Order: sequence, then C-alpha cells, then structure tokens
Amino acid sequence: METPKILLNVSGNCQNVPAYSNGIWNVAHGETILQHSLVRFHVQLLAMFLLSSSFHLLLRRFHLSRFTSEILQGGGQLTNGVCFLHGSFVYQTGIVLGPAIMGKYFNNASSKLFPPYEEIIISLSKFGYVLFAFLAGVRMDPTLIGKTGRTAFILGFMSSVTAFIIIESTGFLFPKGLKTGGSKNAKVMFARIYMACMIQTQFVGVSFILMQLKMINSQLGHIALASSLVNELLRLAFGFMSGFLFTFNVSERAGVQTIIFSLIFVVLILTLMKRLMFVVVRITPEGQPVKEIYATVTVATVFLISTWGDSIGLNYLAGPLILGLVLPARSPLAEILIAKFDTIVSGFLLPLMAMLYASKVDLWQIMKEFDSLLIFKISLIGFTMKVVATFFLAKFCKIPTRHAVALALILNAKGINELGTLGSYSTFRTTNSLSLPLPPSFKDIHSTSGIFLIFLLQALQPLVKMLYHPAEHYLSYKKMSVEHASGDAELKILTCAYRQEDAVAAIKLLEYSNPTQESPLSIHGLCLEELVSSFTPLLINHQLGQKNSSSKGSRSQPIVDIFRYLKSELKKSVQVQVFTAISPLKQMHEDICWLSFNKSCSLIVLPFHKKWNSKGKMVSNNNDLRNLNIKVLELAPCSVGILIDRSRAHGLSSIFITSATYRVATIFVGGPDDREALAYALRMARCPKVHLTVVRFIGHDDHAHQRWQFMIDEDLLRRLRTEMSGGSNINYIEKTVRDGSDTSSTIKSMVGDLDLIMVGRSSHGTESEALSGLSEWTDLPELGPIGDLLASEDTTCPVSVLVVQQQIRKESPKIAWKFW
Repeated sequence: METPKILLNVSGNCQNVPAYSNGIWNVAHGETILQHSLVRFHVQLLAMFLLSSSFHLLLRRFHLSRFTSEILQGGGQLTNGVCFLHGSFVYQTGIVLGPAIMGKYFNNASSKLFPPYEEIIISLSKFGYVLFAFLAGVRMDPTLIGKTGRTAFILGFMSSVTAFIIIESTGFLFPKGLKTGGSKNAKVMFARIYMACMIQTQFVGVSFILMQLKMINSQLGHIALASSLVNELLRLAFGFMSGFLFTFNVSERAGVQTIIFSLIFVVLILTLMKRLMFVVVRITPEGQPVKEIYATVTVATVFLISTWGDSIGLNYLAGPLILGLVLPARSPLAEILIAKFDTIVSGFLLPLMAMLYASKVDLWQIMKEFDSLLIFKISLIGFTMKVVATFFLAKFCKIPTRHAVALALILNAKGINELGTLGSYSTFRTTNSLSLPLPPSFKDIHSTSGIFLIFLLQALQPLVKMLYHPAEHYLSYKKMSVEHASGDAELKILTCAYRQEDAVAAIKLLEYSNPTQESPLSIHGLCLEELVSSFTPLLINHQLGQKNSSSKGSRSQPIVDIFRYLKSELKKSVQVQVFTAISPLKQMHEDICWLSFNKSCSLIVLPFHKKWNSKGKMVSNNNDLRNLNIKVLELAPCSVGILIDRSRAHGLSSIFITSATYRVATIFVGGPDDREALAYALRMARCPKVHLTVVRFIGHDDHAHQRWQFMIDEDLLRRLRTEMSGGSNINYIEKTVRDGSDTSSTIKSMVGDLDLIMVGRSSHGTESEALSGLSEWTDLPELGPIGDLLASEDTTCPVSVLVVQQQIRKESPKIAWKFW
C-alpha cells in the first residue's frame, strides 16, 4: 500500500512529505521523524495534554479550572508565511511551548515541533466548536424561562440591558481611536464583538463555572443559571438583529436576501427537524436507549446545518445551537448524544481548540504594543462596569453583600465560548461569514490580547469560593434529631431513593416506625436522578403537579408510585410528599440537605451503595452513591441513617408481603449516635408487631471515660426501662466484653434471627473497650466499626442494617484552603 502524502508549500518550495514514518530507526540523515504529519500530530498532542495536566494538578488546589491550565500552556506567536492554498501562519503553542519560553530559548526545537500550517489541529478545533455549540443547545431547557423567579428574571433582563448599553456606546465614546487604519464601520463592529465577549453573560459559561466550583445545586447557583438563561435568549435575539443591521449597512440587497434565507433556515429547523427528532423519541420503546444510528445521523445533520448557515451569511454556530435548543431536554435522544459525544468534545476537541487559539498569544508583542490596544482597554473598563452593575442589581434584589459579589463574578465568568469567538475573528478563519475588512495585524493583536484577558479573568474563580459556601443556607441552630423530638410529635423523615429497590426497603422501615394518629409520620420522599443531558438541575415537587420534561421514560416514576402507595395505605397516620432531584451526583447532596432543612426533618434515610440479589450475592457497587452518602453525613442539618438492605424479598411485590412480627435489635455502646439509634428503635417498639432487643456492650473500664456522655446514656436507658415496664415486646441485655473481638463474635451470633439491626455510626466522645481493635479493620469508615462489620462480605444473613448518625451541630462554614 502506498504511503499517504501531504503537500506543503513553504517559502515557495513544494515538498512531498509522507504522513507516516518508517520508524524511528529508519530516519534518513538530515531528516527528523517530526517531519511526518501524523507522528508530529501525536507528539504535539502528547506535549499539550501532558503539560496542561501538570499545570492543572497544581492549579486545581487554588480552585482554578482545567481551562486555565489549557490556556496557560497554550500561548504563542504569529509570523508571516506562504502556504499552498492559503495565506497562513507559523503558530508556536504555549506560554511554555510557545515564544515566551520554548520559542524564545529553544527556537529550533519549537520550529520542528510546530512547523508552518497545521490543518489537522485547525479542522479538529472547528469540528469541536460546532459540536460544542450543538451540545450546549441540547443541554439548555428554554421551558425554564416560564419557571424563572422574579429575582432571576430581573437580574437576567437588567444585566442584558446594561451590556447592550455598554456595547452600543462604543462607536460614540471612542470614534477617534477607531478611525485610523481601515474601515471605521468594520472597526466599530469588531470592537462591539470584542466587547460583547468580555461583557455579555453566557449560559454555557455560567454553567461550566458552577460545575467547576461545585455550586450548580446551591441557591446562588439556581439564581445564576436562571438569570443567565434569560440573558442568553436576549443575547441571541440581539445578535441576530445586529447581524442583519450590519448586513443592511454593507448592502441593502444582501440584507434582504440574508433575512429571507435566515427565516427559511430557522423555520425549517423549528418545523421539519424538530418533528423528525420527536419522531425518533416517540418510536423508541420506554426505558430503552435510542439506536446509535439516529445519533450518528443527527450529528451529520449538525455539520450540514452549520455549513448551510455559514453559506447564507449567518454565524456558522447559529444552526447547531438552534437545532440543539429544539431537541427536548432530558429526552432519550439527548441522553445518547451527550453520552456518545460529550467526552470527546469536552475532553479532547475543546481543549485542543483552547490550546490552538491560545497559541496566538504573544506576551512580548502585547507588552510592546500595549499603548495601542484601545479596544482591549475599553473592554476591560466595560467588564468592570458590568461586574459593578451586576453587584448593585443583586443588592437591589436583597441578596446579601458577600453573595452579591460572588453572583456578580459568576455571571461575568469567561471561558471557552469567549475564547472560540475571539479566535474565530483571527487569521485562523477560513470561512466567510465572520470576515471583516480589517488588516490581519489589527485583528490578530486584539484577538490575542482578548484571549490573554480571558486567561487573567480566570483568577476571579477562587474569589467565588472564598465568598460563598452553599452549606450556609442549611445551617441548623436547632436540635434536629429523633432523640430530641417529642415522643408524640410528628416525626419528619426525608427518605431518599436512587432505585426502585431503595424505595421498597425504605417503605418497609417506615411501615414499622409506628405511624399512628397520636404519633404521626411526615414522609418526604426524594427520588435521586442523575443529570445527564442538561445543564439545568431540577427539584420537582410532585404535589404541585410538576413533571419531568421526559417523564414518560423517567426512571423516577416507579419510585414516585411506591411513595404514593404508602400514602394510600396509611392515610390517617402518614403525610407523604414526593420530590425528584435531577442533578449531578457530585452535587446532589445540596438538594438533600436543603430539602431536609426546608422541611425541618429530624432524620434523612439514605440508600447504601451496595446491592445484593435474592441469593445474597452482591450485584452492584456504586462508588458515586457512596461519595454522596459521605457528603450528606458531613453537611446534613439533621440526623442521618444509611439503610443497608440485605432482605431477600425484592421487587415491587415485596411491598405487599407482611409478617406477624418484625424483629429488631439495637447495638448500644454509648455516645450520641448510639442514643439516636436507640431513640428511633424505641419509637418503632410502640408498634405491636415490632419485637425489640437492645444489646448493650460494656467494657471493663468504660465508665472511666467521658462522665458526661455516660450520664446522658444512662438517662436514655432509664427511659428504655420505663418503656419495658409498659409492654412485653422489648428485651434488654447487657454483655461485658474484653475487646472488639468479643463484640464482633457476639453480634455475628445474633444476626440470623433478626430482620433489622440498628447501630450508631460511631461512639463520639467515648473510647470504649468494647470497640477496641475494630476500627483498624474498617473498610467503610462512613458506617463506623459495627456498621462496617455488618456490611462486610462475611455477613450472609438476610438482615437489614440502619446505621445512624446524630445531628452534628456546626458553625458557619469557613473556606479551608487545602494545597496538599
């Protein structure tokens, strides 16, 4: 097979350059293996990504995003050259790989690694940017505009108006500085585009910074997302109008043609393309993924629409963005598109584009020509004005000062969108829709200075972390626990379910929690659903008739039905409210903690991350769910219980299986967590079907530690003895043990005769000999020593376990900067 070749023309000399090499050992004298385009491309990628990953390893400790690292290693220079087919450039990548260091001190190596005209990287970057625009539209949910609150709408609308005023004032405030060298209208247009990048709020950029800072589920995050969505739609409308006006100014005939073709273009997408995508969703069986062929055809259509839009005078990103917007958010088609293409776009193509466009930054040239960078200075002033205006708008909406500053910084965050827009107006562009009659040197120096400004603005991200912590919204200053709840008062429990089996196990627990008219339960069921194909997290209240936009195939619907079954069975003694949280798993703890605080719950019940089948064999181990449980334990405003379901009865039919007795045991060593478990067990023991056994383990020298904790323990045990005197379904056993080994043996001998074991997570404030040695073998510290023992593979009996942690009272959270 003949070796593929590419044609290059450098300084007028045509060369045949093989794309593949014959191996590092077969390089001819005077040649280099880097002259082969495919080998050179691989080495370029290796250098770029290794360097950016190294920078990110350090900078992430300062809460800076990976995007910052990609720009930091991607800054270079432009020099003139002649290339076959195109007037082109020599780009040298990176502040480290580019002219700042490598290009300045190792010029020979830099010229070999980054020779003239690299079409592969440019093309891949453009493909990535088109797909990014489409996926961004897919993740947006325009229907949320109708659900936007007053605060978010005011912020979005007024900040958009502010940005419009600042941008439009460019041509009036600085006419002299824009007249020299080239067309004044073109320079004013370029200045407006440049300033729009620096001033306007973009929904995608806000979403990315909130994800990066892990604030997308916070109260401030919800306000920022809603207001940026309002701003985004207004920005798109303004962008279309300004584009049409600019075309009219150039040529009235061209303006009329552009409007007619644009209307046909948009109408076709909103009617035909939208209907075809709905047909794909409709013919897909419920609960089944969309066929991959439909995703492939959709992406091919994206590139065709991008090319068509560019040919009729629209921005080449307009068509993909509109097509993404008409695709139903969180639909099966949206999910498969995100699943198949998001990783390669966000993990490879976008970083490549960031490094490519940042490769134009020549720090020495910017410093040399800084006095002539009028648009750069105007944009910096405009950006400052926009931040200040956003702050005062937030204060007008009665947002606290620190939170208002953080919100202003979030809503003015800059990222990949702005970088792509500025890069599109440089000499890297080969399409015509964004071409402006300006000298290349003028566009290049201003575009590169804008990219450098975007890099500098990344330093504002850590300030947001310093100013705002989501946990501030659900700090509880009351004692929210089962132990401190009044005996006959309504007990409020937030029950979380990630799968149908979780809801079934929780219902069993709640049914035996003695719900009566005299001592009712208030259950708040929360269905946990991972956010996959959207930027916008949702907290759906099913009592208000709210529904998921893709509720037909929603995984949460069976869970909702299970909680409603509990409500129908125990109408007089149980109040049930059902919610669905759709958010990233890494931030889902925000929804859980906020809802428990808002509903004044005394206990949160979480599902364990491991699952077993009817034969006792482990079938799943969800580490993301484990991390979620750990975060809730750290931040919850009330007590938390992790329910380990080992029961052999699975499926929806197990709800209808009832037994005459429900055997419960509580392991009591001492401390607040053990007291919380015992308090909940005593409430369950009021149910005639529950037979409770309390086993207290006492070490030889336990009473010598923490007299105050011991006194509180004894007070609860006196209450236990009082309960025993009034009924015959409670047994109390004391066992004296030497160490944790004795405790472990005793517990293992009793699990076979039980349905449920309730234990405290840990013995805070106690150093019991009964647990000595157990903690050294703990695999799951979030369960404590006894909980870990009962969740281990050594336990094969079908007994469920509830590991309880009593509310941990917290002060206002402070940011701890951890650099190592």
